[in-house]
Amino acid sequence: MNTDAALVVLQSLINRMEVMAESAYRVEHDQSKNLLTYHNLLQRFIDHDQEIEFHQTEIASLKFPLKLAEVTQVDSKTSSAVQLADVMIGAAIEAATNLTGLRSGGLDPEAVMSLYADNQYIHLIPSIDFEEQRRFRQGTQASELIDYFSANCSGPRKS
Repeated sequence: MNTDAALVVLQSLINRMEVMAESAYRVEHDQSKNLLTYHNLLQRFIDHDQEIEFHQTEIASLKFPLKLAEVTQVDSKTSSAVQLADVMIGAAIEAATNLTGLRSGGLDPEAVMSLYADNQYIHLIPSIDFEEQRRFRQGTQASELIDYFSANCSGPRKS
């Protein structure tokens, strides 16, 4: 059994970028063994040209084909965009740890959060309010999406 949450995070990020992007876009990411683990799967998502949409929650859906056209890894020392993203995520993580009380001092969480629009947040905070989660996911196609990924995006890649 694999309990790696990275795929869920990547999928959430793709969902958010798909909503925000008006047309095709590409992503540059710093070189990482973690992302390299998902490179083939991401490429299969990008290459998947069947038109289909899955509603996962009351606010999230995933529609193929994706607008995402390319994901590349770069040396962060040579990419100012990746360096800026690293600074921004570092500030967001520090703000979140301060906001949740896991840490004190440092950046003011409210000041950092005010730099972002509400639609730029990806909420991945676990909830044990099962009734609320049931309502939030009612009528969605989350399990159908898993079955679809299994049938179309796993196993040997078809030429």
